[in-house]
Amino acid sequence: MTLFMMLAHVALGSIMPYLPVWLAETKGLSGAQIGVILASSSFGRILVGPLAAAWAEGRRDRRTPLIVFSAALAAGYLSFPFLGVFWPIALACFATGVMFQCLMPFAEAGVMRVTSGSYRWPYGRARAAASAAFVLANLGAGATIQSFGVPAVYAWFIIATLSTLACAIWLVPEPIANPVVTPLKARLAGSFSLFRQRTFLLAVVAASFIQAAHAFYYGFSSKLWLEQGFSGSQVGLLWAFGVVAEIGFFALLASRLNHFRPETLILWGGIASIIRWAAFAQTPDLGVTFLVQGLHALTFAATHMGFMRLIEAEIPMAQRATGQQLGSALIMSPTMGLASIVAGSLYDHLGSGGYWSGVILATIGLILISLLLSPRQPSLRLPVDGQDK
Repeated sequence: MTLFMMLAHVALGSIMPYLPVWLAETKGLSGAQIGVILASSSFGRILVGPLAAAWAEGRRDRRTPLIVFSAALAAGYLSFPFLGVFWPIALACFATGVMFQCLMPFAEAGVMRVTSGSYRWPYGRARAAASAAFVLANLGAGATIQSFGVPAVYAWFIIATLSTLACAIWLVPEPIANPVVTPLKARLAGSFSLFRQRTFLLAVVAASFIQAAHAFYYGFSSKLWLEQGFSGSQVGLLWAFGVVAEIGFFALLASRLNHFRPETLILWGGIASIIRWAAFAQTPDLGVTFLVQGLHALTFAATHMGFMRLIEAEIPMAQRATGQQLGSALIMSPTMGLASIVAGSLYDHLGSGGYWSGVILATIGLILISLLLSPRQPSLRLPVDGQDK
């Protein structure tokens, strides 16, 4: 499962920073068009995510969603060279984006499941290995652009997605002892009951705003850095440095922060996010940009770990994949989608000034998570070892 998540992050590490650059260079798309394309998959996941979660609960082998979504992802990227105008490109990006966003929660949940209770190979170490793979993809794809030009980065998209599919097929079968046999409609209704928990709902909404503050960065930081005069290799190193900070958080700090509430981790992410995006809006030089990139350990990693621990604390083991899928699909995806649409227009009109949108979103998330840190609010506790919640 760790290898599978690593390969998925190789795909993510090449596609996330360089797909917008590739679309602009090879397909001639504008910033606004790229923003719409990046946002479309987030909105599509609002419908597909819950359906995927309910469908997966009825499978007899936990590998099935990983194989299905990996195959759809690889097929989608194989179609890209044959698409020449905006709407077919947008449709293909929509489909592949939805498949990616559906795949990752099942991968995360699978790693959490197989590492649960393991001290030799805990979740934080597995997640750090995936982040390391993301770094290697950033560096490799950036070096490829530097040596062969932007069009050559497409090879990374294809090799990475096909490798992810091969690993999904190679995974050891993981049959479910008592697969769900209730109708799909009933499984969907049961899944939505998770949102009746006020603490879960409010914390996920707060985390969604802080993660959506990354939208402008995900979509246009590579393009802006290249326009600032940074080389392709330097852009790859910048992405890599941020993820190295993320790896350090997951590998070295995550297991030592068990005594912190999930809300506190999300709060750290919000504070760091305001600082990070305000600094990037000033178009700092290369040295300062590297320094600010280190805040990725908090803006993404701390927020993500808070969200994952929230799920672990609040949701029984059997429903954790569903909880993550629904939380991401119904709350995080719409927020990220709207932020991505706005990001495209902000890039066209303001350039690096678009980073101020991240400051606004992070501030909203910070206010929301602060509501759960009132002394009158119950603390979210992780289950005691060997006991269920």
